[in-house]
Amino acid sequence: MSGPSNGELGGSRTKLKSGVSIKVLSAVMAGGLGGAAQAQEAAVESPEATPLPPLEVTVQPTPKKTAKPAPRPAPAAAARPAPRPAPAPMPVAEPVAPAVSASGFGDGTSLTPASGNTLQSGTGLGRLPGTIQDTPQTINVVSQQQMIEQNITTLDQALQNVPGVTVNIGEGGGGMNGDQFRIRGFQAKGDIYVDGLRDFGVYVRDSFAYEQVDVIKGPSSETFGMGTTGGAINIQQKTAHLGNDTSVEGVAGSGPYYRTVVDVNRELNSTTAVRAVGMFHDQDIVDRDHVFSDRWGFLGSFATGLDQDTTWVLNYLHQSGERKPDFGVPMFDPDDKVGPGGETVSGPRLARPVTEFGVSRSNFYGKVTDIDDSNVDMLTSRFTAKLNPSITLYNDTRVAWYDRDFKQTVPNCPPATLDPTDNTCGDSILNRTFTGPYGLGGPAGFMQETWGVQNVTTAAAKFNTGGFKHELIAGIDVFYQDESRTQMGVYDAAGVLQPGTGADVKDPTTIGWPNFRKTIPYTVRGNPLYLKQAEAQDFALFASDQIWLTETLSLLGGLRWDDYRAKYRATDPMTGLWTGGGAIHTNTDSQFTSPKASVIWEPEENQTYYVSWARSYTPQGQFVTNDNNAINTTAGQSEADPEENELWEAGAKLSTRDGRLGLTAALFNVTKGNASFIDPFTGDTQLTGEEQRVRGVEIGLTGSITDAWQVQLGYAYLDSEILYNPAMTGRTVATANEYKGNEVPFVSPNNFTVWTTYELSQHMPNVRGAFTIGGGVTYADAYYTDSANTRIIPSNFSLDALVSYEVDGWRLAVNGYNLTDELNYAAGFASRALPAPGTTVLATVGKRF
Repeated sequence: MSGPSNGELGGSRTKLKSGVSIKVLSAVMAGGLGGAAQAQEAAVESPEATPLPPLEVTVQPTPKKTAKPAPRPAPAAAARPAPRPAPAPMPVAEPVAPAVSASGFGDGTSLTPASGNTLQSGTGLGRLPGTIQDTPQTINVVSQQQMIEQNITTLDQALQNVPGVTVNIGEGGGGMNGDQFRIRGFQAKGDIYVDGLRDFGVYVRDSFAYEQVDVIKGPSSETFGMGTTGGAINIQQKTAHLGNDTSVEGVAGSGPYYRTVVDVNRELNSTTAVRAVGMFHDQDIVDRDHVFSDRWGFLGSFATGLDQDTTWVLNYLHQSGERKPDFGVPMFDPDDKVGPGGETVSGPRLARPVTEFGVSRSNFYGKVTDIDDSNVDMLTSRFTAKLNPSITLYNDTRVAWYDRDFKQTVPNCPPATLDPTDNTCGDSILNRTFTGPYGLGGPAGFMQETWGVQNVTTAAAKFNTGGFKHELIAGIDVFYQDESRTQMGVYDAAGVLQPGTGADVKDPTTIGWPNFRKTIPYTVRGNPLYLKQAEAQDFALFASDQIWLTETLSLLGGLRWDDYRAKYRATDPMTGLWTGGGAIHTNTDSQFTSPKASVIWEPEENQTYYVSWARSYTPQGQFVTNDNNAINTTAGQSEADPEENELWEAGAKLSTRDGRLGLTAALFNVTKGNASFIDPFTGDTQLTGEEQRVRGVEIGLTGSITDAWQVQLGYAYLDSEILYNPAMTGRTVATANEYKGNEVPFVSPNNFTVWTTYELSQHMPNVRGAFTIGGGVTYADAYYTDSANTRIIPSNFSLDALVSYEVDGWRLAVNGYNLTDELNYAAGFASRALPAPGTTVLATVGKRF
């Protein structure tokens, strides 16, 4: 994407609310002509393997090697799906499991099947049983096969396949640069789960240990707990499985980029297996000067009781990362000017990233001293006991430790002035000399140590009462997390602590030619006088019951009650004491009940129609590990009511009669009361009192169109509006309802993603192996980053492609990304945008034994 023309610079705010462009439609039509994917092998079981107990972790046995890989097997055609049978009335004293229809459709215990139809995937969670098709809520799935084909290496990259997800750079005040996602415009940085348990830390998550990624859209507190306004992100980890399997993969490409993953699984006996996965990653980011991301990781998995009524899986994950944190480029408003007395003049044009005005997208405004060193150690235990055909118990436990050494530099661009002799950052952009000095903001960083523990115990019972079939889920969810933090300081050569971010010694120079090196001696280290500590605990009870009124019509209702408490304290940064005028001691205590209700009609096994309602809450102090201050210290904030979120959704999920292809469509309306935002100056989560609404439509198509052609497609249209704002919103003084009618920040109206592959070798009888081509398009409209709708991130468009060849266990592949070299933005914040890499090419060589 090139910089705007003079006409675009003069455009009004209304003009920037663009829909899908002609270029997008043309690319979509072109992408539809490209082919189809290899079927995901995760659901192909070897003769030695048998299905796991319900809702346990899915196995991935290796198919037997053959001299020539057979074409992708088409799933066996099922007989015409019959209505779900209702069991005969049973006495209460003799509960029985509901009858299960025998067909080729998913039963909720497996990952995405060979067809690629994600509707037949399960969530792997005891408290969310059944398949995606059975669940009355929009759920997007990024399968293992899709991650292999796209060469996905991070959670961020996986979520680019999910329409309606945007990414935050991270708050300058809090320094929480890492995985910071929004779903349908709503904050989701506390809504990341691994195997249904909380991932307490903030870091860049590598996907080497992933089996698949599920995004459950809309308020989901009844299932996951507090938050989840836009939804929840659940990662299903790889686990040990029956059968022996080894794979080795190496990747190299633009940047430069180097990556190796080794995956070994061994069956110890007929019910026990172990698995080890190792990863090494070394990458310089394309088109971003000085920015790199290096990491290594290990996953160890032990599973026993496989194919038995009692199963135990123990996973240990370690990931170490070293990267250059990138806070992107500042935004600039060409109409905003400051007079000699501080008065401001503004106009109709919007603030955009400085790269839209001719500044190089490779410019990095950080310093050589910036670094993000992180370590994660995560131990997860998952125990399942099938007591009888009707009752199953699940006990899931996690203990995780995180440490982080984070040093940052956050840029800004001072506005132009009314004095023609000035040469501020803004002045130099307008005269296109780019010689004006940029500014620095935010603190210097922090050293952080965090740990957390969680246990979720769930009972699932299937029974009949009075002629009605029930599926009852009930349980307890308890977690505790603790954080200690030492704030960083910038010290000059004499050891004197510098104010704020240390701009005087960091010497930022000009917006066109930023200064990366140390031109003035300084150090960045922990400030022993400025310490922070926080802890939080939650106790919750949850229960839901699905009752079938007829063989095709059911009602689902659920409740969750939470008691959440958090404490936060900080020393006086002038004295280092926990007492005194500058010290902080605060706490918060919230109790809330999160309900949900659904009406579900399943006239046949391949059809689900539903209407759902749910409510969730986000209390103060939820983000203990990923806010600058664990509890907002502004007067009245710690006692403020939680955010209240409400969802209405009506949808349909349809699979073809053979289960090969799935179609989803949903209408939804999400409202948020007492909405919060991230203060760009302090990094605190501020409750604003705003009422926000996002409504829209989402459609999806997943699976096999033919034996050779697979597609994963999603489109979401989001219509957002601020319904009310009080007289003051954050640091911006506004009259009541001044922002009413504006769009909600971080909501992109039109979002489209498609990935499609075609196995050409099915039409080449003389070619050994499987030869596949593929391609994809992602598009997202421009979105605002503030409630005043004065700052905007331009629209994104990326065209990607794949060529791969597999034979005798070998896999050779070449992936191309952003082939048209658009100027895209991978993330945004209130006053900054992160340019995405330009055209990138990666080559893969892999061997499976």
